[in-house]
Amino acid sequence: MLDPKEEDLEKLAETCLSTARQIKEYLAANNQPPLTFDADGPAFFPSATPEVQHARLDLRAAAMRLYHLASGPDEVVSWHVYHCAHDLNAFRYVQHYNIASAVPTTSGASISYGDLARQLSLDASQLRQMLRQLMTIHVFQEPSPGQVSHTASSRLLTHWGVGAFNSFVAEDTFPAVARQIEALERWGHGRPEPNRAALNLFYDTDLPMYEYYECDGQVETEPNKEIDSTNKSNNNSTSTSTSMNKPDNDDTTTTNKPTPSDTITPSTTTTSSSSTTTSRRERFSRLMTYMASTPIMSNAHIAHGFDWSSLPPGSTVVDIAGNVGHSAIPIAQANATAKIVVQDLPKIVARAVDPSTSVIPPELRPRFTFMPHDFYSLQPVRGAAVYFLRMILHDYSDPYAMKILRAVVPSMAPESRIVIMDQVMPPAVGLVPDPVERMMRTQDLQMMMLTNAKERDAGEWDDLLRKAGDGLVEGVFGHSGLQGKRKRLGIMNIQTPPGSTMSLIEVGFVDEGDEE
Repeated sequence: MLDPKEEDLEKLAETCLSTARQIKEYLAANNQPPLTFDADGPAFFPSATPEVQHARLDLRAAAMRLYHLASGPDEVVSWHVYHCAHDLNAFRYVQHYNIASAVPTTSGASISYGDLARQLSLDASQLRQMLRQLMTIHVFQEPSPGQVSHTASSRLLTHWGVGAFNSFVAEDTFPAVARQIEALERWGHGRPEPNRAALNLFYDTDLPMYEYYECDGQVETEPNKEIDSTNKSNNNSTSTSTSMNKPDNDDTTTTNKPTPSDTITPSTTTTSSSSTTTSRRERFSRLMTYMASTPIMSNAHIAHGFDWSSLPPGSTVVDIAGNVGHSAIPIAQANATAKIVVQDLPKIVARAVDPSTSVIPPELRPRFTFMPHDFYSLQPVRGAAVYFLRMILHDYSDPYAMKILRAVVPSMAPESRIVIMDQVMPPAVGLVPDPVERMMRTQDLQMMMLTNAKERDAGEWDDLLRKAGDGLVEGVFGHSGLQGKRKRLGIMNIQTPPGSTMSLIEVGFVDEGDEE
């Protein structure tokens, strides 16, 4: 890893040179094409050894730092911000009018600005302004004056998954982050409610994001209605996130990166509230499906961050908010006798048990049970070996995440575990490579913008767990079971599978005073 304090221009340049040479030699030795901006070049960095992946991280980190140092402090906080704002402006224009799909993808083909504008009913001058902005970051190119063609990056905008990612950032995130300060000023700082976030102002809704996606714009809400993390009558409004975090066609066997030939469905401009909500929901669903198919977020990592094979024969594993069971498949494959209970909302369970929509391999189905359950309600499965929560708690601020956990603790046995699969943030800046740090900090702010939630470091996770167990641990052990020892809910182990952005946090009852 590049020294986080390295600022010497020559040393940074030497790092760039040595790592670039290492990557170039690896690609040549493994018959991989060289990296290029050309539309026919590789769309994704190829699979590589850990050493080459580390070299790539160091190259990116050193190049980023060189760029910032050479730019100077003034440009970093002025022109760089200015550029990013209008990059997003141009991306939103490109996504809204589905421009990437209208540019020929045939090798060497191009189209004039005039023809492209006429085809899409746009103004040629404005179209040229927008595309030329993106050309400065190698998205689209002008192979000859007045002609537009694809680069590797712009061609990827036609890919169903990458296109959905870019579209969500441009069409949803970009305008929503502009409302962040307004949300803080209107509703107050540190508000935990998931329907008092910046996204609520942009979407003009009092519903939490996930419920908004589900309602198709047809649900009437009370102005300024808040969700009480302690009031059961409001539980259903937040628990709908369970159906969106784990997309319907998340395939645990799909770890290969998609190819640019997979195209997204052309977008259509709509004006009705229902149509707008539907398009937003579909865009987000495509994004989640794509993210689950990428190597860094693959369900395959579930099998490598916790020793599922060590569970006693016939153990029960409960996948809380498990959608239709995608995430539980690797668990069942890792333990040949484990009984799997997947819990989610009734309509999700109905889809999971329908033979026409089931995703569970036939040989595993006898060990699977699907159960309707609201995760704010007391956990009905008592004494399970593991209660599994994947990508759930990071969607919620501490009061809501604590309520989810407190619904589990009373049903645990003394030896039960909770396994949480989420990001574990570094406790300070400079402990991970710069590109990784940048991604993690951006994701943290994204959760604030979406639902007033956050990503947590190990200390924050442990503090949350301690509070979640307060007053409940004694009921699990019974007064005689503690034998004079004080127990609390806490972290027992954290494992980050190689290549994963998420860690598996093993949670159990630890002696008071034990630290991870």
